[in-house]
Amino acid sequence: MKPSVPVARRLTDVGLGLAYDELRLEPTTDAWLAAGAALRDHVADVVGATAVGVVHVGSSAVRDMLSKPIVDLAVGVVADDDIADVGRRLDDDGWIYRGDARDEGGHVFVLETSPWHRVAHLHVVGHGSDQWTNYVRLRDQLRTSSEARHRYATDKLRLLAACGNDREAYTIGKTEVVLSILGADGDELS
Repeated sequence: MKPSVPVARRLTDVGLGLAYDELRLEPTTDAWLAAGAALRDHVADVVGATAVGVVHVGSSAVRDMLSKPIVDLAVGVVADDDIADVGRRLDDDGWIYRGDARDEGGHVFVLETSPWHRVAHLHVVGHGSDQWTNYVRLRDQLRTSSEARHRYATDKLRLLAACGNDREAYTIGKTEVVLSILGADGDELS
């Protein structure tokens, strides 16, 4: 058993986790926020000084926001060489590498409690890069703007109804919503 399996099981204890062939949205709870913070701290210990920062991002980092029951983390690195070191450390900790999504998410890792049942996604990106900045900006925008939260929740429900369990179509639609919320010209919603 790899080290993160007990960590992943604690996430399921608070209701986190989703099969790959399922899409579901639930309001983020205080228990999810605490579990996300604990996982963030665990990952920071695992990657050590190789990473500049580890942050809890996405809907599961925003209280009462409709979210898939999955924790999203971003790990910021300075150099490309750091990505390989972080990857080895995450692999040793039980994370599964899913490939380089490039500008669509960086190097993606997944934490599962059982095959094809994930509880967390992790994106390794350049610290200070557009991806890093957008992950943090979206989270902060959702935390501070009721208009952004309402718009994001409404669009996610619309996408869920239209896409069913088609994760790819849902993700494509959600990406368009995120870019709209962040503003193509860098302006945020008030």
